[in-house]
Amino acid sequence: MLWLFLSVCHYAFNNVLWKLFLKGEQPLHIISRRAIFTVAFAFGAAWVTQVNLIDFILHPNSIYVFIASLFGVLGLVLMVTFLKSGSLVQMAFYSLLGTGIAACYTYLFREESLTTKAILGSALMSIGYLVFCFNDRHKAQKEKAVFKQHLLLIGMTLSFSVSLLIQWESLKIFPPLAIICTQESTVLITTSLLAIFFNPAENSRNSESQSTLKMALMAVVVFAGIFAGTIGLKTADPFLASVAGFAVPVLTVIFGRIVFRDRMDVLHWASLVLMIAGGVCLI
Repeated sequence: MLWLFLSVCHYAFNNVLWKLFLKGEQPLHIISRRAIFTVAFAFGAAWVTQVNLIDFILHPNSIYVFIASLFGVLGLVLMVTFLKSGSLVQMAFYSLLGTGIAACYTYLFREESLTTKAILGSALMSIGYLVFCFNDRHKAQKEKAVFKQHLLLIGMTLSFSVSLLIQWESLKIFPPLAIICTQESTVLITTSLLAIFFNPAENSRNSESQSTLKMALMAVVVFAGIFAGTIGLKTADPFLASVAGFAVPVLTVIFGRIVFRDRMDVLHWASLVLMIAGGVCLI
């Protein structure tokens, strides 16, 4: 659990950095620039620890790691696109929703015993999410941009959840650093190619708008979170990892309130409490 806790702290801080550094940047551009550093860190760590990447690549099941990485890239692009105009508070609620997806996987496909506590927890999380959606319904109906934000967040949640579950299964076979190298390489290659084809002008114009130091800082923080989280997954099922991860959106809400003055009304707080209580019941 210590590794998962460390991962939680780094991911929450990373969310704040995304929001801080996104101003004036195209999502694909900033992701690809940061990935240059995370790829270097990942392969450097693999070399120091003597992870055999050749054996990993030649293994027939390594394709599943690549598939998980593609889902991870999709989730990251959707998340960063959302953060251009959305708030950390909104994103936090959908991050909490990912706990419910992991719970469904655990109880439906891993043949875990379905307890009354688990049912209560799932119900509380569902009610909390519905309260959140109910609170935003008028705004979403009137403003197309708000409705689009919800779609981005739904896609982000599903993509990250699929990536998490496939990675957890893959950790039974492969070393964590091999998975991290694949993930970060996929992020770099995919977002760089997409940036070239979809917004080459913006990519060129903004190429110097963010300092190397900022990108390096983001890379250090996220690599530490990825590494700690991957190590934690080796000793915990995805459900436990996701439940531990409900601290990420909670911390994100706190950071959003402090750093960006994100607004939360009574129903927002009520839905947050319900979803946290549901997460606690699911432990």
